[in-house]
Amino acid sequence: MVQVVRREYERQWGAVAPGQLLQLLTRHRDFDWLHDLSEMMVEIHEMLDHDPLTSEDVRAVYEAVEKMLAPGESVTSGFSARYLAALQNDPALVIAHTGVRRILDAL
Repeated sequence: MVQVVRREYERQWGAVAPGQLLQLLTRHRDFDWLHDLSEMMVEIHEMLDHDPLTSEDVRAVYEAVEKMLAPGESVTSGFSARYLAALQNDPALVIAHTGVRRILDAL
C-alpha cells in the first residue's frame, strides 16, 4: 500500500527519498488513510508478542482485516474506500490482495 500511495504522490510532486517518504507517511494528509492499516498491524504484532493466540484472538483479527479489505458496497471514505479504489488501478495490489484473501479463507 505504501508503494501505491508513493507512486500517486510522486506522479504529482516528483520523486521522494526514503527519509522524505517516512516523513510523508507520518505527517502528510495524502498518506493519512494508511494509518488505520498501520494501527491494525501494530495491534496484531502486540497480540503475537504476548500469550499464545486463542481462537477468539484469531477471529477478532480475521473480522478486523475482513472489514478493512471487503467492507461492502456502502463505503465512501476512509481506508476501505481508498483501498478498493487502489485495487482497481494496481495489478500488483490485486495479486497481494489475493494472497491475503487466501490466508483469510484458510482461517
